[in-house]
Amino acid sequence: MTNSPDIEPSPPPRQWLLPSVSVVLWLIFFLALNLSTARVTMIASDSDACWHWQEGNWMLQHHAVLRTELFSHTRTGAPLVDLWWLSEVVTALAGNLLGWGGVVLVASIVCATVAWLLHRQLLAEGDELLLSTLLTLLAATVCATHWLPRPHLATQFLVLVFAWQLRWFERGRTTARQLLVLLPLLTVLWANLHGAFVVAFVLIGTHWAGTVVNWVRASADQRPAARRRVTVLTSLGVACFLASLVNPNGWHLPVQIFRYMKSPLMMEFAQEYLPPNFHDPATAPFVVLLAVVLLLLLIARPRVNVTDGLLVAVWLVLSLRMVRNGPLFAIVVTPILAEQWNAYLRTAAPSRILRRYRDISARLTSVDRMAGARGLPALAVIAMIAVLAKPQLFGGPPVLATELPASRFPVGAVAFLRQSPGAVHGNMFNEYAWGGYFTLAMPERKVFLHPNLDVYGEEIVRDFLRVNNGEPGWEDILGKYHVDWTILPREHRLNRLLAQRVDWRLVYTDPVAIIYGRIP
Repeated sequence: MTNSPDIEPSPPPRQWLLPSVSVVLWLIFFLALNLSTARVTMIASDSDACWHWQEGNWMLQHHAVLRTELFSHTRTGAPLVDLWWLSEVVTALAGNLLGWGGVVLVASIVCATVAWLLHRQLLAEGDELLLSTLLTLLAATVCATHWLPRPHLATQFLVLVFAWQLRWFERGRTTARQLLVLLPLLTVLWANLHGAFVVAFVLIGTHWAGTVVNWVRASADQRPAARRRVTVLTSLGVACFLASLVNPNGWHLPVQIFRYMKSPLMMEFAQEYLPPNFHDPATAPFVVLLAVVLLLLLIARPRVNVTDGLLVAVWLVLSLRMVRNGPLFAIVVTPILAEQWNAYLRTAAPSRILRRYRDISARLTSVDRMAGARGLPALAVIAMIAVLAKPQLFGGPPVLATELPASRFPVGAVAFLRQSPGAVHGNMFNEYAWGGYFTLAMPERKVFLHPNLDVYGEEIVRDFLRVNNGEPGWEDILGKYHVDWTILPREHRLNRLLAQRVDWRLVYTDPVAIIYGRIP
């Protein structure tokens, strides 16, 4: 009796209530961001979401893209190139419908989807489930340091898609036609969602450089295919550049971005543009990721292809230059790490730890194959919308209260100014971190400076810093801008200087903020 030929085993029956590991990851991040104190932490980290919401409100009310500065007295009417108008409209729609909970809801969907898509990519490339899950969790933890309800979340999502498709094109899993159709279309979307769409050209340029090196090094019979890939990537770069001009500001958009990036003062003003501070506990996930990269080089000693090597090198440099690039480094490098660690683990010498790892991975993979509950994310979003909409639907207090904490923002001071509008007159000088909050909480009182530094220029920023630091000549600068009152944190240095002046008086004080007014 002869043995029958090998027959592919039939897949196990689907368990329609069992979610896959990818879905579980999505649910974990989505629910954690919405049901824990993270929802307040996300909106309270800075006031950027406030002015994004306010600018989105203006555009919804006027059915037009904002083109001039409206919320600061130092630059009222100045031309404005809005780098993220579409994200602001989405923020305003969500906020107006569901309050701050709606803003967090949209952000959490994007964050959870980035983790889910990254996990699906690793599995689609044949990496083991346990390894893929651990590396996805690490990458998501790095990204979580910048999980804030701001337009840059669109960049995290689109960097993942661009890096994925370029990687698959290099490996022959995505056709040139698919690449030339999908990525320019996404560039149009990206250029209207967030100004960091220029990152697309870093990714395309890195792949182009790696492909050129391979073309030069290729044998005679391999050169035609390598040359075609160079042509495709060149065409892609041109197509994406032209696509980026499909925005309300046209060519003014990239010009404004590069003008801003050329200014050392502007780039050093915001912490996210500074190098990572390795003494900050929030940098720990990024340090762990660097350690995983270093261990791979020391233990596995992988034979990385030219493009992957360039991607790791370029994004490592960028992430060490600016802390905001850390999440993008994690997104780009994780598939490379997964591929190399996966290859190493498959050929590594047997050991007790490795056997235990393979046993857990096999069990997890077996369970994952039976998962059939693919609709749970949609149900979770619907349920969360119903919870957030409870006051509008049924009345009463909200189930989940999501508000800016009065311990970090001058909520009491704003309430006082609303109740006593005549307590101060003229222009204000404000705390930079509160500028965005004031544009939303009391838009009728124009700020000195808010976080959208693009509109101000170096002169105003320098003047702000001189006053904010209490440097000699601060009184003259306040006079220059006709400032008649200040609203600053209680321990701010300028409060102590104003307290010594006979021409200024204390108007209001609480544990968070102090208001001083000039005596007429």
